[in-house]
Amino acid sequence: MRPIDGIIVHCTATRPEWWADKTPQEQVEEVRRWHVQDNGWSDIGYHDLIARDGTVLPGRPISQVGAHAKGHNATTIGISMFGGHGSSADDDATEHFTTAQLDALYALIRRYQNEFSIPDANIIGHNRVSTKACPGFRVQSWLNSRRAAASASHRPERASPAQSSTIQVSAVDLATKAGAGVSAVAMLDGIAQYLVIGFIGLSALLTLYIMRERLRAWAAGWR
Repeated sequence: MRPIDGIIVHCTATRPEWWADKTPQEQVEEVRRWHVQDNGWSDIGYHDLIARDGTVLPGRPISQVGAHAKGHNATTIGISMFGGHGSSADDDATEHFTTAQLDALYALIRRYQNEFSIPDANIIGHNRVSTKACPGFRVQSWLNSRRAAASASHRPERASPAQSSTIQVSAVDLATKAGAGVSAVAMLDGIAQYLVIGFIGLSALLTLYIMRERLRAWAAGWR
């Protein structure tokens, strides 16, 4: 197996409706014909292709060096999405590709990252290493947005003040204990009062500490 340390994202530069009456596999075979018959290559240049419906289809075997980005093929994987005709390098990805395609691309990138330990910085678009607009958006910016969205969706929901019943109960307990303590101390003699006041002070400090820790946990999303 060859060393792999990067992923380069491409597009086929076809219109959205291109070969819409054909199966995804037939579309892949047409791209393979372009590359083999028209370009004279040994096989299709991409390792994976993603159809408009999100289907991921294999191209050239991963174990073989691709033919998708001149000077950057040796250690990279080439992934191409159908579409992207007339795009510019700084367009939004959703302008030219379906949600199903972009979801499939993200999942495929994550899979390859886990399999080959590919760093985030090494996942780029063809437009990073050529003057072409391909794939029609900035892959790094798109990936950052996807990761941020994924992170936000898994972040624990912070409890509202009304939901934080444990904090409210602690405050009520503290007030109740303090009131009862004052009444009891007033009935004792001098030395006993000092001892009881010291004990109540320590109890109050302990209660405040517990409340502080609960507030910290609440701020972190714990309920």
